[in-house]
Amino acid sequence: MDYLELNIPPFPYLVTINKFFSPKGFIHEARNFSLYDIIIVCQGVFPITEDNIAYELHENQMLVLEPGKFHFGHKPCPVNTLLYYLHFSHQTSSQTIHSRNIQWNKVFPITSYHDLEPQPQKLYIPKYVDLKVNQYVPILEEMVALRNHPVLNNMLPLQSAFSQFLVFLQKTTRDQTFSRSEQICDSIIHYLYNNMDQSFQLETMAQQLNYTIDYLSKCLKKHTGLTPLQYLNHIRIKKAVTLMEHTDLTLQEISHQVGIFDYNYFFRLFRKHIGMPPAKYRARLFSGK
Repeated sequence: MDYLELNIPPFPYLVTINKFFSPKGFIHEARNFSLYDIIIVCQGVFPITEDNIAYELHENQMLVLEPGKFHFGHKPCPVNTLLYYLHFSHQTSSQTIHSRNIQWNKVFPITSYHDLEPQPQKLYIPKYVDLKVNQYVPILEEMVALRNHPVLNNMLPLQSAFSQFLVFLQKTTRDQTFSRSEQICDSIIHYLYNNMDQSFQLETMAQQLNYTIDYLSKCLKKHTGLTPLQYLNHIRIKKAVTLMEHTDLTLQEISHQVGIFDYNYFFRLFRKHIGMPPAKYRARLFSGK
């Protein structure tokens, strides 16, 4: 499955949404405009061509038309058709990427109170996909209702609902393309989170998950870029930062709670991930407060 990859922030902005009845014989106008256009067909058939690629959207299918690409209805709708369309803008251009090349579990640096800039991230929207439209109808109808009552109090909820729609769309379509290695990657991550506070042995994890160490390491590396120990250390330090910010536990107690029983090792890991020793981080945290 191909996805449109968008850089965020900023997040896409919904311009309009509507539910549209297209009678038999309707032909979509020819145009090229500056917005993304999501078309979701609930009933019927909707023929549309974009840059010489012809699509026939059937019930429970979605297509994203891209800004700057010429699109038009290449023939009349053969039957009465009901669809939703969503127009949204985004400040940067997108690129197309296949689902197998997306690292869904990619790890980002741990953020803390002294970060001043948001981390660059990616948003993935499927280009052309089969959907269970009934799953999306409640949030689509909520957006249509907010759009039809355009008062100040509804504008932020409208954009929030659009964000929720994109999150749900990315999640549900990701699950459709989930490979075996991605399923195993998720199992490894689940295991590491559940056993974070225990001494870690690759052999024990391999026995629990019933795969070889090499295969487990290969799956995790493919989808996160990290080995099991690197991933475990990342989530341990992430939890340590949370404990520092929200508890009065000593640094040694925090080290033990995240499964690192050698404080010198904890010290080195923390400085590597955060950029400063744990005591200095805590001192800056409390001076900030």
